[in-house]
Amino acid sequence: MLIRKIYKLRKSILRRFLFLTKKEKFFYKLNNIFLFLDLKDSIDREIYFNGYYEDEQVSYLKDSIFKFNINYFIDIGSNIGVYALSISEQFPDLNVIAFEPHKDAFNRMEMAIKKNNFSERITAYPYALANEDGEAKLFTLNRFDTSQSGGARISDKGQFTVRQKKGDDLIKLKNQKLAIKIDVEEFELEVLNGITELISDNKVFLQIEIFNRNYPIISSFLENRNFKLLKEGNYTHDKRLRDYFYINF
Repeated sequence: MLIRKIYKLRKSILRRFLFLTKKEKFFYKLNNIFLFLDLKDSIDREIYFNGYYEDEQVSYLKDSIFKFNINYFIDIGSNIGVYALSISEQFPDLNVIAFEPHKDAFNRMEMAIKKNNFSERITAYPYALANEDGEAKLFTLNRFDTSQSGGARISDKGQFTVRQKKGDDLIKLKNQKLAIKIDVEEFELEVLNGITELISDNKVFLQIEIFNRNYPIISSFLENRNFKLLKEGNYTHDKRLRDYFYINF
């Protein structure tokens, strides 16, 4: 317990020092990729102080991309691009498409894409995917005078206006093998309803984060479209949600 308190104190001191010296934004190498971090954002702090981020999920996704000979990775809710960049680094011939409506997180992802020389590999869009085109409100927490990307969600109570797009209007693929990751903070059903053609016209490996209370309706949607559950698990401290892995072939 004492060691943990000392560790937290050291992190707090370092964080405050970086804030005061205005050095909280910088490139950081995570494994074999560069990320652009802002330590005023909770997810970026987690990456910096822990030295990893969702390693188990990323590893299983990479293994599945190799196993199933996937040729497109679609990252819906990409945040600063950990998944998109990691997948692109290991699979340089893979087509990667990323979506992130949080303005600051999207900008950090774009900076990392350029830093890693992945502009020809990753196509990034500053949109929320939904079941229709239009405008939406993005709700975020505010800490250290910064809009937090972690937990950002589409909500009528949102402070920021973002653009939302129907996935089927943007992604025109048929007879391909896709890996799709969806992490959209309880907006999963709207996303899925916007990509019904995409998932019916292609072979899909799906990683999706679902809050427990929404699991019945999401699982029913997927099962009705021939998806089979491969694996599930809770990989975070938040017991309200789990990651699920499905396949429709």
